[in-house]
Amino acid sequence: MSRSDGSMLSRIVTILDVVAAGGPVVSRTEIADRTGLPKATANRIVADLVGARLLQPVEGGVGLGIRLFELGVRAEQRGLGLRDAALPFMEDLYEITHETVQLAVLDGIDVVYLQKISGRRSLRLDTRVGGRRPLTCTGSGKLLLASAPPDLLDRVRAERGFVRRTPHSITDPAAMRRALATIREQRYAVDDEEFALGTRSIAAPVVHGGEVVAALSLSGRADRITVPAAAPAVRAAAAAISRELTRLRPTGARPR
Repeated sequence: MSRSDGSMLSRIVTILDVVAAGGPVVSRTEIADRTGLPKATANRIVADLVGARLLQPVEGGVGLGIRLFELGVRAEQRGLGLRDAALPFMEDLYEITHETVQLAVLDGIDVVYLQKISGRRSLRLDTRVGGRRPLTCTGSGKLLLASAPPDLLDRVRAERGFVRRTPHSITDPAAMRRALATIREQRYAVDDEEFALGTRSIAAPVVHGGEVVAALSLSGRADRITVPAAAPAVRAAAAAISRELTRLRPTGARPR
């Protein structure tokens, strides 16, 4: 790939990221502003993406195109089907607790949510399937960070720093290292009002091939979720998903 091809690919990915993060509709002016591209360049790339059905025109701007959905479905079908394997056990955990249950994976220095189950009795969380959150102040993020190579913590610190969402967020590197060591020892992580005040989350590892490939979490009001009561249920559900993954694919590539 030539340098110009790489530059164009980077621009395309950046535009898709901006539209994905911006909601159902993002204006062309907003795309140019957020990407830093000249307006004419941004409009030309957007037009090409619309022609390829990667974006679709809507009133006021553009949104993600149906072709992205089609490609995502194909990617899921060709992979191990982590979401499909996890869903029955997530539903069981939800029925037991009636709190929000989420499945997340590590991507770069973010946690990305693959699946979410909630109901009328669940606390409303501003997470969504496909959404990203910081690693250092979420239960799933800390669980995945604790399971990753040690240099990931250094990368998070260098590229973003430790996000301070609430007064309870851990922002001291030494305190974070101690917290991650505790997570590795107890095999679950707790977000104790670190991402949002009044909210507690407990996450446990989903394992395949000896590696932590995802985090299963239970989130809700801090006055309703207690660690001694909830942690065993979350760990049991995560272990069940791990066994299902092993049954579906005893050997082979890491599931995505």
